[in-house]
Order: sequence, then C-alpha cells, then structure tokens
Amino acid sequence: MSTIKKTRKAYNSIKIPEELNYVVNRAIHEEKIIKKKNIQICIKTATATLATTFALFIVLLNTNESFAKAMEEVPIIGEIAEVFTVREYREESDTELIDAKVPAIKNTGNTDLENRINYEISSKINDILEEAKQRAQEYKNAVLETGGSMDNYIPTRINIDYKITYQDKKIISFVITKSESMASAYQEQYFYNIDIQNGTELSLKDVLGAEYKEIVDMEVKKQIQQRQEEDYENNMYFTEDEGGFSGIDNEYQDFYINKDKKVTVVFQKYEIAPGYMGIQRFVIPNEIII
Repeated sequence: MSTIKKTRKAYNSIKIPEELNYVVNRAIHEEKIIKKKNIQICIKTATATLATTFALFIVLLNTNESFAKAMEEVPIIGEIAEVFTVREYREESDTELIDAKVPAIKNTGNTDLENRINYEISSKINDILEEAKQRAQEYKNAVLETGGSMDNYIPTRINIDYKITYQDKKIISFVITKSESMASAYQEQYFYNIDIQNGTELSLKDVLGAEYKEIVDMEVKKQIQQRQEEDYENNMYFTEDEGGFSGIDNEYQDFYINKDKKVTVVFQKYEIAPGYMGIQRFVIPNEIII
C-alpha cells in the first residue's frame, strides 16, 4: 500500500517583514517545498527499487569525507523497532556552520518499509542541506553587497535534529526539525507516523477515523479562538481573507502523535499566523483509533 504525501498550501497573501535578501530567498524556498512534495509522491510509489537505491546512497555516504565515520546508535523505548542516528554531518566554513543528525529506523520486521522510509529521510535531509547552504551563500553575498564586511559577519547556523514523540509496539512517531539562523531564525519540521504492523505511514484518517476533517477543523478553530480570547496581542492569527486557517485540505496535514497518544496537528511558520508566532501546534483530544 503506497503512501501519498500532501502538498503544502501556498502562502500567497502573507505580509513578510523586511529582513534583507533572506525574505526573498524564503519566498523562493516555499515554492521549492511545494514542488518537492509533488516529487516525493512519485518517489513513494517506486517501492520496488528503493531498497537498492538506499543501499547505493549509504555507500555514497560512507565515501563522503564530510560525514563522520563513526555510527552512533541511540535506541529508544520499545521491544521491536528503533530510531537511531545513522550519520552525523558536521561542516564549518566562513559561510555556514552545519550540525546535522540523520535518523533511520530498523528492527520493524518490515525491510521494505525501513528501506523506503530511510531512503526518503536521507534524500530529504540531503536536499535540505543543499538548499540551506545555497541560502547561506546568498545571504553572505547580500551582506557584502550592502556594505557589510567579513570582519563582523556571522556565519549562518544550520541544525538538523530529530525527536521521537511516541512509540509502542504498533506505532512510531518522530519529528525531524531543521533550524536556520541568519538575519532571523527560521524553523521547519517534517513528520513521520509509522504503522509498524501494516508497513505504512499513518494519515489523519487512519488515526482519527472518517470524520477526521470535521474533528480537526472544529478543534483548531476552537483553540485559535481560546488563545485569542486569552491573549490577542500574542495570538494574531491570519483571518481567512488573509490566508489563515479555514480548514485542513486533506488527511495528509502535518501531525505527530504525542507522549499521551494524542494527535498534534502542526502548521509551519507563516502558514496560518505571522512569522513571529512560529510553528503552530494543536493537540486533538480525541482518542486515536489504532
């Protein structure tokens, strides 16, 4: 059973603050994210060849001097599956400082699932790093072109890490977080909710049932209203006319399962609120059905 990744909602109506050329680069980056989401849909259908592709990718990693030779394995609670650090990537230059941990899964009892997920994660992180390095170079060029000097230039910090948010014998849920810091700080997250027994990635429909959209839409709107009533100045969400929340598009909305085995729906920075509010999370109180 193949998995379809959702495409992200375009941010056409967002008012972006003045932050040197990084703002322009951020807008370009959003377009790239949308295009990559569509490409990932095609990648996920090619499960028959992913095992070989991932094996070749690991060989390339092993021959790349930029990657650490040592493999650090970090087991987590659970008797069956594990999420571990397959590689650590560190790089330092006058343009950027990179510190990245690349996670992988193992011991699920489903080799095809592991190869598919691990290949996707490795490819995604590789793309993220390449794009981040390009933005860092563009930012440095912009600083120098506007009268700045390398004497007081601070390299862009790029960090990639992950966190396991929930695990039992049936499910693993974990989050990969990418942070960049230059003229401003920017954070983005990627989510994996894996059904170990069936060898698939879970969608909102899988964990909340057929009425998932009504459940999520009602709860997000309710919590936005509550937050604004408690502290409006720090919770100035976009209105629907401004491109704010009007309902999730489909069952592939970003989410993870938290330690209490509850769905947490996530909206990236700028998606439904101004950038200063960062990533927005909404815990759905309904019991999951898996």
